Amino acid sequence: MSVPSASVPSQGPHSDDEDMSEDRHQQDPITTENFANPLLLLHQPEAQDQAAAHSYLECLLSENKIDHIARNIEELNRTVSQFTLAQSGHGSFSSANASRLSHSTHPSPYSLEPTATPSSSAPTPLNASSTVSDHNQTPALKPEYEGESSLFAHAVFATRFLQNAVNNNPTSEIALEMTSVLDALRNTVDAQKQQTDTLESLYPNARPLPPGSDLQQLPRPSTDRALACLRMAQESARVQALWFMEFQTVGQFTAHFIKVCSPGPATEAELIIVYAGLYWLFLECANVVSDHSLKQEYHEQATLCRDNLETVLYRLPFHLPTTLDNAYALSMAGLYCLQKCKSSAAWTFICMASHQTQALGLHSAMSLHGETPEARRYKMWLFWLIYTIEKVLALRMGRSSTIRDSDITLPQMSNELSSDSWWSDIFPIWIGMSALQGRIFDEIYSPKSLAEPESVRTPKAQAIAAEAKRLIAASDDLQRVHNETRSQTLGAGLNELLWRADRVTSLSMLTLIYRGIPPDKPGSSVFCNDCITTARDALIEHEKCLAILSDRELQSDYFEFYVTWALLQSPFIPFIVVFCHIIETSDSSDLDYLKRLVEVLQSASSNSTSYVICQRHLRIFKALYDVAVKYFEVKAKKAPEAMLGPTRINMTEYLDPTLSQVPTFGMRAVQNTQQNQMLGDDYNVGMDPPEAELATWFYTNHQMMRMLGDM
Repeated sequence: MSVPSASVPSQGPHSDDEDMSEDRHQQDPITTENFANPLLLLHQPEAQDQAAAHSYLECLLSENKIDHIARNIEELNRTVSQFTLAQSGHGSFSSANASRLSHSTHPSPYSLEPTATPSSSAPTPLNASSTVSDHNQTPALKPEYEGESSLFAHAVFATRFLQNAVNNNPTSEIALEMTSVLDALRNTVDAQKQQTDTLESLYPNARPLPPGSDLQQLPRPSTDRALACLRMAQESARVQALWFMEFQTVGQFTAHFIKVCSPGPATEAELIIVYAGLYWLFLECANVVSDHSLKQEYHEQATLCRDNLETVLYRLPFHLPTTLDNAYALSMAGLYCLQKCKSSAAWTFICMASHQTQALGLHSAMSLHGETPEARRYKMWLFWLIYTIEKVLALRMGRSSTIRDSDITLPQMSNELSSDSWWSDIFPIWIGMSALQGRIFDEIYSPKSLAEPESVRTPKAQAIAAEAKRLIAASDDLQRVHNETRSQTLGAGLNELLWRADRVTSLSMLTLIYRGIPPDKPGSSVFCNDCITTARDALIEHEKCLAILSDRELQSDYFEFYVTWALLQSPFIPFIVVFCHIIETSDSSDLDYLKRLVEVLQSASSNSTSYVICQRHLRIFKALYDVAVKYFEVKAKKAPEAMLGPTRINMTEYLDPTLSQVPTFGMRAVQNTQQNQMLGDDYNVGMDPPEAELATWFYTNHQMMRMLGDM
């Protein structure tokens, strides 16, 4: 990628095409300002092919959609409620009435009102002026790419699922009434189609830089407070265990801190390492100290470091030298974005970190030859940290991993890896879980695997499930061995919370594996018995985690941590499996699992107005629960005899991967014909019906996970 030079008059004859080319260079220069920001550089037609630029931006820009998604589902709840009230006098609503209801601005009696935050409603401008100029604004993405947006995925999921339940119901009155409900939801979804995010929403706290200034002139955190926290990290086992910098020694981090705070230049990598590390350190120290004024001061220092970090990330060059510091800084940037629910940006950073570690040869045991014990430890920690994050995000994003296990010869553990025996024991288990996540996509859900016969894919899924169960059991055994020591270090409540949160993510992963195994009796259900049982177990673990968080001290300090690292990582796999099973079997007994989760979330979020993430998740979970409850109410009132048997649902139809198209809910025969035509060719070519069904289920489910992650 190079900056075009100024055009020079030709010394000889030239064609009209050359004149036009020169005109384009003059009309569309790549300015120094744009070159400083590689993301804006992608908008220049001379720098990159437009299609490639849009592809990159579409991967990166899809944040802050969850409020709109919840409103779509709540429109369905409101409409069903109106139908229930009007049954005695009107029988059913017309499509026009349903459409009017879908655009109502009155709050739903079944929903929570969204909580606005300054960072989400008014992003900080990123240049010296009060607003970003028009040429720096991120262009709106094309509507046809809505298949990749979390907003559309969730709304279409609810629409398709209930539509198929209605289509397979023998009672025409239920079909007529629920079809109108689905029409209203379709209109609402269609109206939201063109909403998109801007690049600036990725870093809403970035500081504007005055003209002529650079990143070296950002306000510095208090040196005294930073050194006090570093001393606390060295002396407090709890702070050291929970600080994200555990894989780098306090001495190594202090060296970066001194360089950044001293006169002289500092690299972008050093700025990221210091500001991200201090941000997490100040927050952790604030959780430990009891003095209220000191706690408040640590939070203020953490906010300053957060704003500086986002400013550096916003202005980070696209091309970085291949160094250990840059690989480390990119991994920290990925962790930060993941913590802030920006999974697309996290994926971009972790892929860059993965490339750097492999370019440095850290995946090879040869890189450790001749190194000091400290250097060996650092390289091993760095590579395996990036490996675990990358595998988690790859499965969550529905992508192939950028790290091939067959290329790795680096040992998974060493006696010098950590002085903490628990870390040395648990980290190989986490590495094993991460390796399984790569296998889940490659051997069960990749296009190649989905094109294979069920008889070939099922044994692979069973082998992966067996290995996952072995690792879960090993983790449980390790918890029992280290329980007393960890309880003394962290506290009994926090120790149990961390263990059960880890079980939530593991059981959710196991649920996804079992989804790739066909049911025990063909035609009896979409899910095998183990899939349903494991999904229930995951929801039970969620309840236990949230019960632990009912402790006011733990909730104030670690509730957001749990929501980010456990609930956000794996919310929809078990929840959606149980939800689908309820509608499929017409068995309301499993509603209690969903109800209890919603009730505990309500209880936990009611103690403070600061848990915006929790409130957003609660709106989604509660909306889905209300949809299921209303479905049973309408079905029971219209045709009680229909509740006696299960409702057969064509899962392939309601989990259509062609998310950019919304089916028209008309007569059943026409509707089924339209749906058959709308099935995505990419997911059906060479596949038998079970394979196509599994492909569409995985595609839509991973979109819903991105919906929760891209906020």
